[in-house]
Amino acid sequence: MTVWSLVLLVCAVGVLISLIVGGVAAALPDASANHWSDRCRRGFRAFVATMTLYIAFVLMVVAVRAALA
Repeated sequence: MTVWSLVLLVCAVGVLISLIVGGVAAALPDASANHWSDRCRRGFRAFVATMTLYIAFVLMVVAVRAALA
C-alpha cells in the first residue's frame, strides 16, 4: 500500500507542476498570440513539455535507484 501511495503522490505532483506551468504560459501576454485559442495552444504545449521532462526525470531517478540496489 505504501508503494502505491508514493506512486500516486509522484503522479499528482507532476500533474500539479505541469498545470501550473501551463496556466502561467497561457496567462502571460504575448503580442503574437492575441486570440484565446493561441494562448490555449501555448499553455498546452508548455504543459506537455513540462510533463515530458518530469516523466523523464522520474524515470531517470528510478533507473539510478534500480542500478544502485
